Amino acid sequence: MTQRTVLRNEWRLLAADPALRVVLGVFAVLFVYALANGMAWAGFQERTVEAALTGNAERVEALEQELADIANGGQPSSPFRDPRAPNVLGGARGARTAVLEPGPLTALAVGQSDLLPYYYDVSIYTNEATFQQNGEVENPLNLMVGRFDLAFVTVYLLPLLVLALSYNVLSEEREQGTLALTLSQPVSARDVVLAKLAFRAVLVVGLAAAVSLLGILATGGFGSPGRVLLWCGTVTVYALFWFALAAWVNGLRRSSAWNATALVGAWLVLVVVLPAAVNIAAGLLHPLPSRVEMITAQREASNDAVNRRSELLARYLEDHPEMAGGVVAEEPGLGALAWAATDAVNSRLEEVTAVHDARRADQLALVRRYRFLSPALLAQEVLVDAAGTGDARFARFQSQVRAFADEWRQFFVPAILASERMDAGVLPDVPVFSFVDEGPAEVARRAAVPLLVLGGLVVLVSAGAAARLGRVRGAD
Repeated sequence: MTQRTVLRNEWRLLAADPALRVVLGVFAVLFVYALANGMAWAGFQERTVEAALTGNAERVEALEQELADIANGGQPSSPFRDPRAPNVLGGARGARTAVLEPGPLTALAVGQSDLLPYYYDVSIYTNEATFQQNGEVENPLNLMVGRFDLAFVTVYLLPLLVLALSYNVLSEEREQGTLALTLSQPVSARDVVLAKLAFRAVLVVGLAAAVSLLGILATGGFGSPGRVLLWCGTVTVYALFWFALAAWVNGLRRSSAWNATALVGAWLVLVVVLPAAVNIAAGLLHPLPSRVEMITAQREASNDAVNRRSELLARYLEDHPEMAGGVVAEEPGLGALAWAATDAVNSRLEEVTAVHDARRADQLALVRRYRFLSPALLAQEVLVDAAGTGDARFARFQSQVRAFADEWRQFFVPAILASERMDAGVLPDVPVFSFVDEGPAEVARRAAVPLLVLGGLVVLVSAGAAARLGRVRGAD
């Protein structure tokens, strides 16, 4: 008997087993539904981004038209919305929306894209409170449990499919009395289990890869081949870990019922309990400050700033001489005084959010430190990173938005301090936001450690399984 014979027999047995056909069919439906759900979210993001960019263009066009009308003798629509005032043109009326395009494989893994903002309205009033707000109203249950996407199915449900197909690959032979006959042939228990698991691995990984590639093809994700390879490689390695674990448990020479109980227990601990425990520990050890504190600080700073605008303006000019550019109105206008108050509020908010950011960083550091306890956490980290929906890409976007907000203020604040009037000629010079995405090498560098650890676990568990199966004899 050869491994090829074992494979042929396995194909006949699986094809004749209606329960296994039902299991594979159910998981195929789950994979397709998860893909459709992810594609729907990616489509929503794309439409939102398109609407924001269209709004930017329409806003610029309307301002340009009104400035041209005023230059030809017309009047502004409102004295408080005069676009010639730099605090109006650089304020909410002339704001630009900075957007983050959906990640290359967002349809496969929603990741953090439904939690973290992917667009910001940037003006001279952009401050730390802006970065703490989400632009979408979302179902809290969705945010709590996460979206049902391919990453969710792969990390949480794929192991159950593997275990359902593999928990009894050897114990069933013993219980049916065919193990001694099988091992009387020139084949070892290790070869039998390897052949059976290899056949099942082709089915499971093939199903996951096929649905993933279908989603990538439908959404144009093949423009990022490195991310596609990283995704498929992670799915394969993660599935192999569970197949190796099933082989090791089968090598313990217990009953099929015992194997099933042990493997489901391992799934519960590694996929559910440990990740939840790490997240709970992060929240308990490094609790985030209440948002109420930020709102209270903003209100108090605003009230104080209104009463000290002249003093704050003098202090601002002293601290930021480059903003004045050597030109300051002899009698500071309302715009300059208002800006001084705004800057004081922003400074206070920076102090409050610094505590929030520090504790958030501590939480992430704790999760990263203990993610090696769970293969599920390792796989989840790499999958969302490959999809472009992880923390790193959003942090990069936020960092560039902050830089853009600084550039925006540097363009308009000197004109505010000098009480200048603006015209349509300045519009082409207004800063424009353009997100610079990370390269494949940077993504691969972040994914290298968790993927290597996951691969190391596969090798370690496989070696243990091979050692256990090597001691199995027909008389066992």
